[in-house]
Formats: sequence, structure tokens, C-alpha cells
Amino acid sequence: MSDPTKAAKDINIANKEQSSQALIIQAYANSVNEQPNVDFSGEPHLATYQTQINTGLATAQGHAKKYLNSIKPSIIQNIANIGNYYALNSAVATTLPEGSTEAKWIENLSELQTQSAQYQKDANVIVTSLQNLHDNLTTDAASFAKTVSDLNAAVNGDNGVLASDNKELSSIQGKIDGAIAGIVTSGLAIVGGGVMIAVGGITDFVTAGTTTPLVVGGIGVVIAGVGGEVASAITLKNLNDEKAKLLTEKSTLTAEVKLATGVSSSYQSLATQVKNAVDAATQMENAWEFLSSDLGSMITDLKNGIQNAGQIRTLFLTATNTEIKTVITDIDTIKGQMAGVTTIVAKQGQTVGEALVAAAQTAAA
Repeated sequence: MSDPTKAAKDINIANKEQSSQALIIQAYANSVNEQPNVDFSGEPHLATYQTQINTGLATAQGHAKKYLNSIKPSIIQNIANIGNYYALNSAVATTLPEGSTEAKWIENLSELQTQSAQYQKDANVIVTSLQNLHDNLTTDAASFAKTVSDLNAAVNGDNGVLASDNKELSSIQGKIDGAIAGIVTSGLAIVGGGVMIAVGGITDFVTAGTTTPLVVGGIGVVIAGVGGEVASAITLKNLNDEKAKLLTEKSTLTAEVKLATGVSSSYQSLATQVKNAVDAATQMENAWEFLSSDLGSMITDLKNGIQNAGQIRTLFLTATNTEIKTVITDIDTIKGQMAGVTTIVAKQGQTVGEALVAAAQTAAA
């Protein structure tokens, strides 16, 4: 049995998931772009590793720009596509009065199916773009990790300590990502909720050449105006501080290796988040596919006399007056949230956690 209400619900769920992942990756991408190059000029024997690390950073920044300039706009366009589709969908039942012929319904349903099929193709392009980005990030993150390992060996560092630090960093970053995902998911589509993304250093490292902040992965996201933003900001500050404490106080590695390890760990976390985005984009594509298939089933049922025009009209009216109203309200809110993101860059001498808490307190005042 055809079910336009379920199709609308699936579209809405997929859109929220994809939009949430988009905001998390936007935060990561911004942090990558704010990361200064490393400077090991005081240790000439580390020049090769300095070059490799800075080349890796340049590559990562290229990936970040591609996401921000190409992939993210496509995701926002998908939100608009949902709005366009359901505006037309809602009009069908009202423009086709009771008593309209099966032929007229088939004509209108076919138009909807053509549109939904095109939007599915557009969604597939996003899946492919994100998958390519993930593949590139995975390869580059592995190369970056090898450079860090080689650097550690060059300064006679303990590989066991490096492995242990990497494991603990990954665990802390996972908590940060999980907290952000919870904050974004619960705050998306709530009227009045404004997205604030903070990026900045979690701590500074005095290397052989200069003092350099670790900015990659220094991120925080809160939804202002919905309540609880200060508590959320404090949670994220504490987690970023925990990461900083691990690298500055607990680790016995050299400052150069600590800095490079922090960058490498966050690079790998970014690859993981993009993989999550691939899954969310695939869910979105599948939702469009189900919708298109559902319309096809209605057309077939009408042609074969399994359902009549009156029954199809009832299905459409039910969906239009229930779930589709929610979809339209949610996408209007999410479009505004995605387009109106406030990005906060921590000032010199200020950590990302401090910047986020200050912004959240101002928003809540």
C-alpha cells in the first residue's frame, strides 16, 4: 500500500541527520582553515618533517575549502529541493477536486515522480562527492600519521607513548563529536535556534621555531536561543581542555611531536565525521528513492484499478494535513539555521572553549 505520510517522515528524518552532519563538518573545516603552519626552524634536522606537515596541512585546507564551497551548498540546495517538492505535492490534492479522473491523477503523479527522481539524482551527487572526500581524507590522514611517527623517531620519542596518546586523543575527540552531534540534533528545526560554531586553539606549543596553537579539531557548536546553550558550551570547553591537558601535561613527547599528533588525531576524526556524512547522505538518497517508488506504486495502482482516484486523494490530503506540514515547517527553520551560522574565531590568548562559553553566555543573556 502506498504511504505518502511515511515517505514524508523519512525525508524529514534524513534531512535532519544530513544537516546535522553538515554543521559538524563545517566546524571541522573551519578549524582546519585556521590552523597555522608549524615552525621547526630552530631544529634544522627537522626541516623535512616541517615541510611534510605543512604540505599535509595545505592539502587538508584544500579539502576543507572544497567542502565549504561545493559540497555544503549542495546540501543546502537539497533542503530547498524538499521544500519545492512538497509545495507541489501539497498543491496536487487541492487543485484536483473530488471527482477528478484517474487519468488526471496519473498525469499529476507522474510529474511529481519525475521531480522526485531528479532530486534523488542530485542527492546521489552529494553521496559521491562526500565519498570521494572521505577516500582522500583517509589516504591523507594515514600519510600524515606516518609523518608524525617518523618525526617522533627522529627526536628519539617513544612510539608506545605516541600510540597511547593517539588512542586517548581519539577517545576524547569522540566525546566532543558525540556531544556536538547531540547538541545539533536536538536544536535543529527548533524555531529561534541560532547555530554558533566556535573554532580556535585548544592550547599553544612552544616548538623549536615559534609558539603555535593547535587549532585543528578545536571546535564547539551550540544552538543559541533554545535553552541550555551555556551548559552545552561548558561541556565542550571541559572536553577541549581535557584534550589540551593530555598533550601539555600528561604526554612525555616533545612539543613538536605533541603539536603534530594533535593535528593528526583531528585529521583522522574529520575523516570519521565525513564517513558519517556519507551515511547520512545515503539515507537522504534512499528517502528520495522510496518517495519516487511510492509515487510509482500509486500510478500503477490507478492504472490497474487497485485504487481509485478518491482513495489516492484521501492519502494525499491526510499526508498534507499531517506529516507534510511538519516537513515544511522544519525545512524552513533548518534553511534559516544553515544559512545563518555564526562563526566565532577565538582571539589570541583565548582558547576555543573560552570563546564558545563567552558567546553562549552573551546569547543567553
